[in-house]
Amino acid sequence: MVDYYREVLSSHGVHVTVHRVDDDYVRKHLPREYNPDKPRYILLARVGSGERVLQFNGHYDVVAAGEGWETPPFQPVVKDGLVYGRGATDMKGGIASVVGALAYVASGKEPEIVVEAALVPDEEIGGLTGTGYLVNVLGSRPDWVVIAEPSGIDNIYIGHRGGVWAMVKVYGVQAHGSTPWLGDNAFEKMVYLAKLFIEEYKPSLAQRRSRFEYEMPEASNPTLTLGGKLVAPGSINIVPGIVGFSVDRRLIVEERADEVVEELRRFLENASARLGVRAELEVMEKSDPALTDPGSHLVRVLEDSITGTLNLKPRKTICVGGLDLRYYAAKNIQAVAYGPGEVGMAHKVNEYVKLADIVKVAETYVDLVYRLSPGTSR
Repeated sequence: MVDYYREVLSSHGVHVTVHRVDDDYVRKHLPREYNPDKPRYILLARVGSGERVLQFNGHYDVVAAGEGWETPPFQPVVKDGLVYGRGATDMKGGIASVVGALAYVASGKEPEIVVEAALVPDEEIGGLTGTGYLVNVLGSRPDWVVIAEPSGIDNIYIGHRGGVWAMVKVYGVQAHGSTPWLGDNAFEKMVYLAKLFIEEYKPSLAQRRSRFEYEMPEASNPTLTLGGKLVAPGSINIVPGIVGFSVDRRLIVEERADEVVEELRRFLENASARLGVRAELEVMEKSDPALTDPGSHLVRVLEDSITGTLNLKPRKTICVGGLDLRYYAAKNIQAVAYGPGEVGMAHKVNEYVKLADIVKVAETYVDLVYRLSPGTSR
């Protein structure tokens, strides 16, 4: 992917450099299931000059294809103005808009800002070895960032929800299934503990509501999903001595991950004491929400570009999932996500993107460049 983008961009006079993510860094931060021995590359492409930097970010990794495709998932098929294939919406379409915009800008008068594309790996597994490496290790500090995620052409993501992933492990005493009185069944304890999460903790989240608009109204409350992953070692003929279930706690933008972790710990401690159960919370991953002020310069100018180019008044919403935007937000960099693609189509079978929307977004990106570079005429 990186070789292809380098070739295309270089052919249009765009300066391109490729950085290999440090192998030791990758092995340190990724578990075996994510192939840490496979090399990762970040492409940086630049046109223009000046003190201010506008960066377009895109991730070129995709999720697995899944079953049930009507077209070959890794062979793009164009039909009725749509491109079908895994990653078409999330987010090869957005990268195509970025590449097209940079090629166009490079063909005209040089803007008085630096326009940069950052194409990264590993967003789908958290981004730490992609955008995280770019920001935290390579020290990327653009003034403005537009991530080309599939927001839809009439919507700007000004932020996204955060998340805490954890395992609740419940302990008993293992014994042979023929003599259960010699053991203490951890599964039975877990059922009662999970019931308290469902009946008490989960309803408490419905009492909190964000003051911002979310792309789906249901996401304006914190949410809890239990049991996506289970801990169940052993076999059918034992009394289980340890079992567990996962907790997927999503945060509205007003919450912070560390505070939610402590909230979960307190609830678990209280519930365990009431039930006489020994249990612990093991945090797997946590990330704060991200939010860029909807009145910030970048949001206002991008809104003007969308209105002026497409004759649309865009919504400004919070994305229900997580994005690489959080790495920029942590450094107080104005960052949003705006790109082509069908909302709700990401990761689905028969994923597609509209060719016309790729062009419309590329045109909007170009307009944004020149609005942020007022001394340069198109």
